[in-house]
Amino acid sequence: MFKQIIIATFALAAASAAHAQSAEIPSVKVSVAGIDSQSTSGARILLQRIETAAGKVCGGEPSQVLDRKRIYKPCVHEVTARTVASMNNPRLAALFDNKAAPAPKLASAR
Repeated sequence: MFKQIIIATFALAAASAAHAQSAEIPSVKVSVAGIDSQSTSGARILLQRIETAAGKVCGGEPSQVLDRKRIYKPCVHEVTARTVASMNNPRLAALFDNKAAPAPKLASAR
């Protein structure tokens, strides 16, 4: 099993200006040592680590709300989605898909 995974983004449109000017592709190593990613709890931990690393790859969370919604969150989602897809782990993919799906709207009783 992998001891580390590397999260990298390849010229995402949502990348920050600082990263766009850099010739280096940003990446972050994520330790998976001691995690049973085939279990639900292990996959949750791994997904959280991947999302945290994706946030770093995307330049860190900006202080402006509009930048968070327009640039940062889509970047984190895209990097996380690509990383999860590359892991070939159905349990991890299911957790990500479930988390990424919009919450159903409840009908109000009148």
